[in-house]
Amino acid sequence: MQALGLVWRDVDTSGADVQEKRVRIPEPIHFGSRLLFDTWRRRRSNDGFVVGRDVPSRPLASILRNLIVYEPQDGARDFRVRLAGSALIRRFDCDITGLKLSELFDRTSFECHRDAMVDIVQNDSTSVLDVKLVSRGRTQLHFEVVGLPVQSPDRSAVWVLGGLFYYDWTK
Repeated sequence: MQALGLVWRDVDTSGADVQEKRVRIPEPIHFGSRLLFDTWRRRRSNDGFVVGRDVPSRPLASILRNLIVYEPQDGARDFRVRLAGSALIRRFDCDITGLKLSELFDRTSFECHRDAMVDIVQNDSTSVLDVKLVSRGRTQLHFEVVGLPVQSPDRSAVWVLGGLFYYDWTK
């Protein structure tokens, strides 16, 4: 589908023949990932990065469409999407705000994604991945994913701030 010049969907990423190939990289490469990571690091070194104060915010205005906020549910057995930018529609074919991670992926993929987010929440770690969705030997989507620990709006819990940045979108 194309709307206002943006391609929302150019591959069926939910198809059985689509494989997700994830490679951990040591630091962000994509310009959007670097902006998110650097902004997060600056806020964190001051008084922390807080959902509702630091996102949305002016420093991140150019990448808001790429951001996603996950809230741990049931002792981090699952994660609910609290906020999802419009760029996520391309990946999931719908607005995923309000959905749980377990509703977005098959069991094996869910466990992989959940385990990565549990590591972020419990170990105060970061994650940067180069991801390719491959179908019939051809890369359908190529993007970089960043996962960062952030504070909930009331600062009582650790949530996950994610960014998904496509390599074929220049801005």
